[in-house]
Amino acid sequence: MSRAHQEAAPDIAALASAIAEPTRVMICTCVLDGRAWTLTELSRALGLPMSSTSEHVSILIDRGVLAERRQGRHRYVQLASADIADWLEHTGALASQRVESASSLVAKTRDRHLLEARTCYRHIAGKLGVRLFAALSAHGWIDEAVTVTDSGREAIAEAWGIDVPTTTTSARPVTRRCLDWTERRTHLGGWLGDELCRDFLDRTWITRRPSSRALKLTPAGRERLDWILITEVTQL
Repeated sequence: MSRAHQEAAPDIAALASAIAEPTRVMICTCVLDGRAWTLTELSRALGLPMSSTSEHVSILIDRGVLAERRQGRHRYVQLASADIADWLEHTGALASQRVESASSLVAKTRDRHLLEARTCYRHIAGKLGVRLFAALSAHGWIDEAVTVTDSGREAIAEAWGIDVPTTTTSARPVTRRCLDWTERRTHLGGWLGDELCRDFLDRTWITRRPSSRALKLTPAGRERLDWILITEVTQL
């Protein structure tokens, strides 16, 4: 039965229904690494039959959570946008419960790695991401409005060779708060968050762990980013 409302409203229920199922939540956490996955890769990573993976992925595509890309015989899927990634991470932080991993040592180790450092779409999350945000704030490189300061722009260019623009050519902001779902504190999103993650990977200060969106801090990274690692995290 159709309903008549006094005014129009966004169909939040349709979007929310896309992740109202544990398997689809796990698919979303896989693709939160910002990369495109084949259905075969997702099926293997989650231990699901291909038919089940395809069914869940189709629902996520229909609801606008995932985007599909075809290349030859291969079908790739990835998050539809950075806004969807931020929504998923923020929703995870608001959830009072979580989908637990298996009780095996391998699963628990993977969980620990994700807590320490991981990608949230294209920027750094987890304990490392939260400490990075805290360090930028403590040094006055970003202000309370999460805007890069003049001194911060100079310092970031000197430290990492990144020229921070005042605006971007896309709808993506230069900086933004992103609520970390495991730390329940802010990590840095936006253009600068993406650039710092890319730069740290290029310098091999961090590396991607196999078959996971977890990141590993290398010995060189610990040495060069020690001032970040010792920063006290007090902000929310």
